[in-house]
Amino acid sequence: MVSESFIISDVCKTYEMVGGSGQLTYSGFCPHCGSQITRRSERMGDRIYVHASSLDDPGKYSPEKSIYSASAQHWDASAIIKER
Repeated sequence: MVSESFIISDVCKTYEMVGGSGQLTYSGFCPHCGSQITRRSERMGDRIYVHASSLDDPGKYSPEKSIYSASAQHWDASAIIKER
C-alpha cells in the first residue's frame, strides 16, 4: 500500500528496530489489545504493509505477495503464493 493514501483512524503505538537490511523498521500496534497492524521501513519508505488480521473484512482482499514463503510450514496454504 502506498503510504500517502493510507490513514489509520486511531493512534498506533510504534516500535522501532533495525531490520535485516540494517535500516530502521517500524511496527504499528493497537494501543488497546497490542495486535500488530502495520509495518514500514526506511528501505521502502513509500510502502506500508497492513496485516490482514487487522482489517474489518480481510476476505475482501487477495494477497499479491507472500513474504518468507520459503520458510512456511507445509500446512500453510497461503505459501502457494510465491514471492515475486
